Amino acid sequence: MKKLTFSVLFFIISFSVYSQSKLDSIMYLWGAVPIYEYGTPLKSCETNFENLFKNWNPVNVTNAHEYELLDFKFIETIADTIRYNYYRNYFSSGDAIGNSGTTYDNEKDKFKTLNGKTVIEKKTKISEYFVRPTFINREIFDQRGLSAEDKKILSEEFTRQARELLMREMNIDTMKLIHTAGEIYKTRRFKSPSAFGDLDVVSNKGKIYNIASTDSISRILFDLIVKGEGNYEGLSIQEMRAFTLEQILVHRINTQLQFNRAVHFGDKVYVVRFRYYGATYPVYVICNPDTKKVVKDLFFQNIYINIK
Repeated sequence: MKKLTFSVLFFIISFSVYSQSKLDSIMYLWGAVPIYEYGTPLKSCETNFENLFKNWNPVNVTNAHEYELLDFKFIETIADTIRYNYYRNYFSSGDAIGNSGTTYDNEKDKFKTLNGKTVIEKKTKISEYFVRPTFINREIFDQRGLSAEDKKILSEEFTRQARELLMREMNIDTMKLIHTAGEIYKTRRFKSPSAFGDLDVVSNKGKIYNIASTDSISRILFDLIVKGEGNYEGLSIQEMRAFTLEQILVHRINTQLQFNRAVHFGDKVYVVRFRYYGATYPVYVICNPDTKKVVKDLFFQNIYINIK
């Protein structure tokens, strides 16, 4: 049987050891800033949205013309555990709107004539960035366009179980969690040419992981989200269904743990509405009133603007 193709594998589960603030610091070093923070310095949470509306153009988002950003509105301040757990569940559920961003890099040549010959004078790098709205595990709710093989996996009973697991209210503060944690290092040796001849280079790449679940995670899931590899050949339909349910649960738990690290009592909740091909989407955004920075958002927060 071929590898599973519906969205449990399409949706990238992030168990990064970096918090959002550290990720922002890295992006700053690379010459990129969050779309919320490019422009007017953050004087309030509302400044983020003012910058967002100004920056939403084809220069920064190639297909920005497909969207109509409508408005933003303050909803509430998270003041108690009931509302905290409500938003923690929302951001890990099938209701949360994310984006599938795609970058295309191309080079454009500028030519000139030199001694009767046409030569390349300059190469210009052209980068295009497309953003499209999507939902976690969207095929669990909408099976249009799926292959016959995928539909075999998505039986009526399995789909009911997956939807219930994805949408039910959870409280990870009361759950007994098992953590699978450790480090993986890969060493690569290669030759690098230089003016003094080929040099022997040793490259060490490391990854620190900490994945929580209600049970020990399966080897196939470990290979997928930690090693970045996975082989689904030979799995039966029942095994694929079990693996999918495990992945949904692990994703929800770890998304909620990330929420705990990023969001705190006193943070403010806003909603940004946009229209995309006739449909209106609400994007919930949480902002820290002390730092004035967005701490949680699945759609706009991971869009960065390169500083030239």
